[in-house]
Amino acid sequence: MGFHDRDLSILFVDNRKIKKMNNEFFGRDRPTNVISFSYLDGMPGEVLGDIIISVERADEEARMAEVVIYDRLFALIVHGLVHIMGYDHEAGPGESRKMKYREKKLIAFLNRHDGYQGLVHEEG
Repeated sequence: MGFHDRDLSILFVDNRKIKKMNNEFFGRDRPTNVISFSYLDGMPGEVLGDIIISVERADEEARMAEVVIYDRLFALIVHGLVHIMGYDHEAGPGESRKMKYREKKLIAFLNRHDGYQGLVHEEG
C-alpha cells in the first residue's frame, strides 16, 4: 500500500469508551464498532492513523455473525484502515461500494500473505 514508513496505532476499548469518543468527535451518542483518524498528510516515519475498536461491540457482532471474535477484529482493523486511506461508506452508495471492494481486496491480500499464515483462527 506504500505505507511501509508509517506506523499505525490501534486502541482496543469497551462500549462505554467508544460511545464517549463517538459523541465527542462525531456528535453521535451511541457506541460504534470502529472509529478511525487519518494522518495521511503527515511526514514519513510518523503515524499513518489511529484505529479505535470496541472489543465489546466486536464480540457482539461476531456472535451474531457466528464467527470467531479474532476474525471480526481483523475485519474491523481492515475497515478502519480503509477509512484512513480516504474511503467513506457514509458518503453515498458509490463510495460504499468502492470501500467494500477495497476491503475485500485488502483482506484477500492479507490472507495470502506469508505473515498471516498460521494466524487464521477456527472456533474449537
